[in-house]
Amino acid sequence: MATTTSTTSAPQPELGAPAPATATPASYGAFSITALVLGITGIILGQWLLSAGAIVFGFVSRSKEPSSRLMANWGLVLGFVGTFGWLLLAIMGVAFFAPLAIWGAFAPWDMANIGAWDLWDL
Repeated sequence: MATTTSTTSAPQPELGAPAPATATPASYGAFSITALVLGITGIILGQWLLSAGAIVFGFVSRSKEPSSRLMANWGLVLGFVGTFGWLLLAIMGVAFFAPLAIWGAFAPWDMANIGAWDLWDL
């Protein structure tokens, strides 16, 4: 019995043609992972020092690991939010309580007319 084999080869790229694109897995470096983890834990635990570490590791990662720039940017954002988020909360608190403080300063309560002294029969 005679067997026939066909020889087909893969098409070869022409000279000067661009090479076919190959998918490379994203590699994340240690600095960018550290920046992201420190940013998340700094916000959850409320520790500004961890958030400051996320900022440092984020900037180091952006300069040393260009392939993991997205994770480093998120570490930076979370680090800045964790470090300076108290400032935003303080501004919101002042904006909420300032009208009450102004109203209390110009319209003090008269304890005799509120009836608080009637509790002790004074």
